[in-house]
Amino acid sequence: MMKRQVCIVGYGNIGPIHAKALEGLDNARLVAVCDVLASRREACVAQYGVKEYEDFDKMLQDKEIDVVHICTPHYLHFPMIEKALAAGKDVVTEKPVTHVREDFDRLKGREDTGRVCVVFQNRYNPCIQKLKGLVDGKALGEVKGARAVLTWQRDRSYYESGDWRGKWATEGGGLLINQAIHTLDYFCYLFGKAQTVKGHIFQDVLGDVIEVEDTVCARMTFDKGITGAFYATNGYVENSAPFFEVLFEKGRARYLDGKLWVNGELAATDTPASAGKSYWGSGHGALLKKYYDAGEFFTIADAAATMETVFDLYDYIRSRKSEEDAVLPR
Repeated sequence: MMKRQVCIVGYGNIGPIHAKALEGLDNARLVAVCDVLASRREACVAQYGVKEYEDFDKMLQDKEIDVVHICTPHYLHFPMIEKALAAGKDVVTEKPVTHVREDFDRLKGREDTGRVCVVFQNRYNPCIQKLKGLVDGKALGEVKGARAVLTWQRDRSYYESGDWRGKWATEGGGLLINQAIHTLDYFCYLFGKAQTVKGHIFQDVLGDVIEVEDTVCARMTFDKGITGAFYATNGYVENSAPFFEVLFEKGRARYLDGKLWVNGELAATDTPASAGKSYWGSGHGALLKKYYDAGEFFTIADAAATMETVFDLYDYIRSRKSEEDAVLPR
């Protein structure tokens, strides 16, 4: 099989993680990088010897490129996905798929969305795969509830590193749609789309820096009456691995510090991250290997439960229009 030729679009924080994950794959080869900043392009060229493009539209004219990885700011995901599909390219897109519901709905309505791989890579962490097997196989009976806690740290310098960060128009939200979306995804990957959502968002720490939220708490219900409780913040003093617990009829499973404990016994351990941040796990490598070498990936339909739950939660908070939710645009 011919190796698929890949271009990474956006070589900031996450683009290099994709490049590292592509190394050694049987059916993929990084051949190009596209970024508006010359310094970022030069870094990729120096390490991988690839072609460089400043202009996205010009890159799409390159017939050698088969797959485009979208690693750009949130507000660029949707237009770039549409253009890439129209140009005959397959797409691997970082989360969130889109930064607003209207764009996601438009994307779902396209007939060619089966050519889009969504990067919800933490689903491939060994502990989450083991937990999904417990939920689907009902080895511990039905699920009664689940809870998650995420405590990370993002400061002024992080938000000042890109003028799109921390703004409704370009990021689509704050902590919920960016950092905490992977932890929320655990709920939806295991239980489906939330049937009801209630929650609050706050600017506990970064109110003088961003216009979006740095903290969120939510209560959700899922199919079969499963209750979910969720708390996340970017206002802690360090980046800690997420805590996620599922309560079953016959016990509980706790995911903590990269290990899954089932009724007090160790059941799985995540593979240490080879690139990126240690508290992420190593899902990028697993996801891209499955995509290129096995043809398996998470589609727009697979991502819909999580994306729609995020949008539902923002819509619920917006509908309340209370003083504590004043960070939302009216």
